[in-house]
Amino acid sequence: MAPGACPVSEVDGALLRTVLFAPANHQRRVERLGDFDADAVVLDLEDAVANAEKVPARDAIPSALARYAGPLRCVRVNGLATGLLFGDLNAVTGPNLDMVVVPKIESSAELGFVDAHLERLEAERGLEPGAIRLLPIVETARGILRMEDIAASAGERVMTFLFGTGDYTVDLGIEPTPGAEELVYPRTRLVLCCRAYGFAPPVDGPFFTDLEDEEAFVADSRRSRSLGFHGRLVLHPRQVAWANRAYSILEPEELRTVEEVVEAFEAAEREGLASIRVGSRFVDYPIYQLARRRLDRYRAYRRDEKGGRDG
Repeated sequence: MAPGACPVSEVDGALLRTVLFAPANHQRRVERLGDFDADAVVLDLEDAVANAEKVPARDAIPSALARYAGPLRCVRVNGLATGLLFGDLNAVTGPNLDMVVVPKIESSAELGFVDAHLERLEAERGLEPGAIRLLPIVETARGILRMEDIAASAGERVMTFLFGTGDYTVDLGIEPTPGAEELVYPRTRLVLCCRAYGFAPPVDGPFFTDLEDEEAFVADSRRSRSLGFHGRLVLHPRQVAWANRAYSILEPEELRTVEEVVEAFEAAEREGLASIRVGSRFVDYPIYQLARRRLDRYRAYRRDEKGGRDG
């Protein structure tokens, strides 16, 4: 685990199935951002805001964040190379900010600069140390290749990592494919590094192909989930419900299967057995543990839904 990193068990309560973005300078979209049952909302100062509008867009963020009662409240700042990052942080850091999304992270040193600046701002503004968490986006060839070093060095302020699919394909000059084969390696590398160094599962990038194609969106999200992601960034409100279902819901047949495996194995274990057959399946501790984890996560999502959200 990274020095001071937050154990997975401490962050599982924050369900990041859906992280919904809106341009920080688009008043109507900002006002409605909390209406769509996303687990986190992001006011975007980076890619969604024209260069000439980036600095003025900062002004409305503190009051906008105060309106969101339910979801985690985030701001995506501009990257270190733009020269805008520290000004962004100075403008948005306050008691209503839960997390900062930091784009184009390519080294542990870059992440350290952001962490140290936030630490100073928290002290100056009377906030608890570490109150504002970080969600770094890894979205370049350098970032993917250095992911292990970045994760190994990241401290407790980092909740988990995000994958920037769009910028990654641009950086490599590759065309997206329907089956997303070109993303298997970077997706897998992020999942492995997050798991190895004690972070929550990473959050996958947005689905750009067709904002209205639910079937394609769900298929890609299920591929993502099969690799170990528990959620993704979403660009349009209609995608929130699709992603929430894709990453949290077990279909009736899936639910029956995992419940049968868990029930049968736990009964067998009480009798001193640790390898059994359930229907046509062989079940031992690894298979049981996976089924138990899937069932527990599904039930946690269901509890969260029943509890409701104020946003």
